[in-house]
Amino acid sequence: MSSTIKVLHQQAQKALNQGLYQQAHQHLISILQQDKYFADAYFLLAMIASAHHNLAKAIELIKQANSLAPNNPEYLSQLAKHYALENNHVEALYFAELAAKLIAQLTVQSSLTLDTLGVAYSQMGLHEKAVKFFKKSVGINDRNPNYFFNLGASLKFIGDFEGARKAYKKTISMAPNYYKAHSALTGLGGISEDYNHIPLLERLFKQTQHADDRLHIGHALAREYEALEDFDKAFYYLETAKKFKLEQLKYNIDEDKTLFKSLASHFKDSKYSLSQGFETDEAIFVVGMPRSGTTLVERIISQHTDVTSAGELQHFGLLVKKMTKTTSNRVIDAETVTATKDINFKALGKAYIESTRAITGKTARFVDKMPLNVLYVGFILQALPKAKIICLDRNPLDTIVSNFRQLFSVNQSYYSYAYDLQTTTEFYLLFKQLAELWLALFPDNFYLINYEKLVNDPINEAKQLIEFCDLSWQEQCVDIHQNSAPVATASALQVRSPINNRSVDNWKKYDAYLDGVKKSLATKVDT
Repeated sequence: MSSTIKVLHQQAQKALNQGLYQQAHQHLISILQQDKYFADAYFLLAMIASAHHNLAKAIELIKQANSLAPNNPEYLSQLAKHYALENNHVEALYFAELAAKLIAQLTVQSSLTLDTLGVAYSQMGLHEKAVKFFKKSVGINDRNPNYFFNLGASLKFIGDFEGARKAYKKTISMAPNYYKAHSALTGLGGISEDYNHIPLLERLFKQTQHADDRLHIGHALAREYEALEDFDKAFYYLETAKKFKLEQLKYNIDEDKTLFKSLASHFKDSKYSLSQGFETDEAIFVVGMPRSGTTLVERIISQHTDVTSAGELQHFGLLVKKMTKTTSNRVIDAETVTATKDINFKALGKAYIESTRAITGKTARFVDKMPLNVLYVGFILQALPKAKIICLDRNPLDTIVSNFRQLFSVNQSYYSYAYDLQTTTEFYLLFKQLAELWLALFPDNFYLINYEKLVNDPINEAKQLIEFCDLSWQEQCVDIHQNSAPVATASALQVRSPINNRSVDNWKKYDAYLDGVKKSLATKVDT
């Protein structure tokens, strides 16, 4: 390496670390003009592409770096991570396993590379493997709050709540303004009059003017005040934080109304066939409004010896978007619904099944529990005519309040409705209409299960559920607390306990704020 290239390389790394992407880019292009085989220049260009959310370009550049300098664990780990972020879990797993083998042979290991590999496994839903690499990462470098936060998340998903609590506390001790860690820590419970973080959280809430940070702290405060049964304060922080974010989003429920209307007219008026799909009965989908009991149902089914839990996969929706070739910025909208008329549904079904293979294939059946796959039911059954789809039906007030209380993936357009009680109510009513349509159109494949009935009579309801899935009854299906599979949802704590009805009528805690919700529900019922 020439001295000029060495200096340019150091300058590029420094600029990249400071977020000076244009400057870093110029240095890297200068390097490649002098030496087009300099592998790390391509890799650092990939990191710039990644910072600008151009995952496809990042993958292409990392592959170029890897071809020039094979067997580099950092390159392979980043390749695995980026494929995982692209929802190509099969390729992600392939490169993650390559990286893991190489890392195991090294006497000196990089904490950053280990963390990157942990993130790749975590994105694939392979949280046990992720924990192993996150632990190694913090073992080498215990001064990086990001590494501890990542460890905490995966420990929570595998049910090690005490370990997760310690990791989040470590994150906060190093970075008190790490807002996500505060909301994650309070999500683990254990709040009391004697042990809470309210003074610290209220200071943070006042000082931050960033909408996403305020969301995290607002939700953390709401959980802490809920634990102290001060529901007025809890609602205040929820509503204040969500309104602040809503102003930034400029969300309009009319977009969702247009989407639901397009789905209804597409399946009511169009000719579609369930005989042209991919022939397999492997997939079971659990759908519904978020926070309506989807994780509970998934745990019951995946307790069966013939079933694997694949977690919440975005694969189906993203494949539909890819195959329709629509350019809108939403994964599903009226334009995409219309464009499905040109999809090869057999190819879609086959591509979906193959895309799950990082986790599935070891048992006869698997469960995909992405709740808002309820939007895709008609398309799922065109692609996979033997699929079984279970939809949750929960008390409307509990569903609406639970959605409003939940901090979903920030800036994920699927959940924009949940920043306001009124739009959450309207979205719920749209969902109910759609679920009724699916039940009328696909009675052999679509099953509506009532949450309240399930938690109050779990054995009888679970037996009917298992029968609908064409599985034999196994007594352990209702023993969900013995299900050791990871849970990467908001229900991670609840489903580690036996089935219970403690969440029924939770809405009553916020009854003082629900007059408008009740009025909208009553008006819809009357019309």
